[in-house]
Amino acid sequence: MLVPRLMGTAGALTRLLPNIGGCSAGIRRLYLGVVRSMALYGAPVWSPALTARSPALLLRAQRALAVRVIRGYRTISQDVACALAGSFPWDLEAEILAATYRRRTQSSTRERTPGMSAVDRWRHAVRSMAYAKWRERLLEELGRTSATR
Repeated sequence: MLVPRLMGTAGALTRLLPNIGGCSAGIRRLYLGVVRSMALYGAPVWSPALTARSPALLLRAQRALAVRVIRGYRTISQDVACALAGSFPWDLEAEILAATYRRRTQSSTRERTPGMSAVDRWRHAVRSMAYAKWRERLLEELGRTSATR
């Protein structure tokens, strides 16, 4: 249900954001942020249920918008388009939100509420692992591109 709505919104925004001319990069990033908020709403709940096919569907909408943000063409890969647009992959961002939420609820069940500094430390630790995953993806993509040349 989420993916068709995201694709519809991404399609509507791509018609507003032509590759040549159009609005500035800041406005393009704003549109990307709006759709990101739609995509990640409730991520701590649905993120653990992602199957092998689900992230690809989720990232298809992100790729469409990232290509428009960078004013690129559809031949650009998803990971490269996200890197150039400055947009962290939504599947990894959903993992960050879910891991932070799980850790927070586990701490709350012990009858103490974690402070914001503790939550920030947890989020930072999970985000650094997610950045490492993304780096591996980008290096893998670089290896594939250089091997085809």
